[in-house]
Amino acid sequence: MLAGILLLAFVSLLGILSHRQSRLEKKVLKNIPLIDWIMIMGIPVGIFAGWYILTGNILDREKIPFIPMDDFDILAALTLFMIYVAIGLGVHFTAKVLWRYLSADDKSDAHKINEMLHNKFSHYMAYFNGFFAIFMLCVLEINHPLNSPMFSSNIILIILAGIICGFSLCKMILYTNEWFGGYNKPLVFLVFILLGLILNISRVLKLNNSYYPVKLFITTVFASFLISFAIRQVLIFTRLGHKRRLRFLAKILSV
Repeated sequence: MLAGILLLAFVSLLGILSHRQSRLEKKVLKNIPLIDWIMIMGIPVGIFAGWYILTGNILDREKIPFIPMDDFDILAALTLFMIYVAIGLGVHFTAKVLWRYLSADDKSDAHKINEMLHNKFSHYMAYFNGFFAIFMLCVLEINHPLNSPMFSSNIILIILAGIICGFSLCKMILYTNEWFGGYNKPLVFLVFILLGLILNISRVLKLNNSYYPVKLFITTVFASFLISFAIRQVLIFTRLGHKRRLRFLAKILSV
C-alpha cells in the first residue's frame, strides 16, 4: 500500500522535473522529442502501477459498506474515468507533436483545430477525468478500512507524499503563468468541491484517517494542490504591474 502511494508521488515529481528539462526537448527520437515519449509512454506506466497496487490492496481488505455502492459499480466508474484520461493524454501527445511542426502564423482550419485539441480539450479531458478517478478510488477505500490503525511514521510518509504529488500536479496543470482565469478556475473549483465532499463524508461517517491511507493521501493531494495554486497566484500578482494586476483580478473574479 505504502509502496503504491510513494510510487505515485515519485512519478508525479518525475513528470514535472522532466517537463522542465530543455535537454529532453532537444533530443529527438523518430522525429518526436524524447520528453513527449516519456510523457506518453513512461509516466502512464508508473501511474498504472501505483493504481494497481493501491486498488489491489484495498480490495484485499474486509468490506464494511459505509457507502451503499457495490465495488463493481465503483470500479466500473473508475475504469471509465481512467479510459478518458488515456484518451486525453493520447490527444495531447498527438496535438503537441503536430504543434511543433505547424507554423505559428498558419491560419488554416487544421492549425486552429490542433490548437483547440492541444490546449483546453486534451487538458480538460485528462485532468477532469483524472480527478474524478482519484475521488472514486477514495470512495472505494471508505468501504474497505484497515483492520488496525497505521503507525505514525507511515502517516507522516503518506502526508509528505501527498504534498509532493499535489504540488507537482499544480505545477503540471497550471504550467503557464498567463492562464490567470478561465483555464485554471474550472479545475480548481472541481478539486475544491471534491475535497469538500471527502471531508464531509469523513465527518458524517466519523472516519478515522489512520484506517484510510489512500483517503489520507488523496485528501492531502487535493489540499496541497489548492494551497499551491493559491500561493502561486499571490506570487504572480505581486510581480505584475498595475494594469496587469487589474486584468489578473478581472479574470480571477469573472464568472
